[in-house]
Amino acid sequence: MTILVFGGTGTVGRSLVEILLAAGAKVRVVTRSESHAADLANGAEAVIGDMDDPAGLRPAFRDVESAFLLVANSPQETQQGIATLAIAQEFALKHLVYLSSNLSVRAPFVPHAGSKVAIEAALRAGGIPHTILRPTLFAQNDLLLKEALLAGAYPTPLGVHPVARIDARDVALAAATALMEMRAKNEAFLLSSPDAPNGEETAALWSAALDRPVVYPQLTPEAFAEGAKSMLPPWLNFDLLIMHRNFRTSGHPVTPKDLDAQTAVLPKGPRGYRTFVEEVAANWRNQAKQDP
Repeated sequence: MTILVFGGTGTVGRSLVEILLAAGAKVRVVTRSESHAADLANGAEAVIGDMDDPAGLRPAFRDVESAFLLVANSPQETQQGIATLAIAQEFALKHLVYLSSNLSVRAPFVPHAGSKVAIEAALRAGGIPHTILRPTLFAQNDLLLKEALLAGAYPTPLGVHPVARIDARDVALAAATALMEMRAKNEAFLLSSPDAPNGEETAALWSAALDRPVVYPQLTPEAFAEGAKSMLPPWLNFDLLIMHRNFRTSGHPVTPKDLDAQTAVLPKGPRGYRTFVEEVAANWRNQAKQDP
């Protein structure tokens, strides 16, 4: 089959493309960048396209049976996602897998989560056979904190409530399973590991893995946003502020029922967040040994 992938050059998408190619699928990746197109895995077909020009996406959909839709977080996310679905509707897709977020269910007032609510609604109304994947917080977000972690702090203001994590590689695996092995039943699945440490517990996991003290500095969401102001665009800084306020208020727990249901797309189960932390810490130690 030929599978069309949107977001194939990002964290989830790169893993997905590799899994699909290894399974023998023909993979076509939409990207806005010629340099990203040149950097795709061997065997993947690149098509230059832009969700801000949805009519120009029609060639990408030709002769495609299934598609994976990831719309990057941005102020234009809702418009881009719905417009892309409108083009997809013109083609007789057998299956579309949409990467949403579990915050779309728990906290749709978080801007990027609310955008996904609208895209999910358009997907359901449009009649395209589909599977919706709703991951919890990505474990890979912690990679952005390398400097702070090695300096002895976990500065993300998670609070005292459980916050569930999922490895992005498992999100890719779930998407590949849905695209290649499942009949589209218009279902939605939460994706998460059972691990849901709060702020203090997360710092303790990193401390043990790095074998050095890592503290949780008890930053408020407001203090985090103020510190990140110079590094993030205003819309994203505000988005994260609202998300962190939600984590501080109610966390992001998962239920055994949700974890049982996700075995349909992750039959071998997810990687644990603790496993991710230990793996990353070991890689950082090895890199440090190799540095002159």
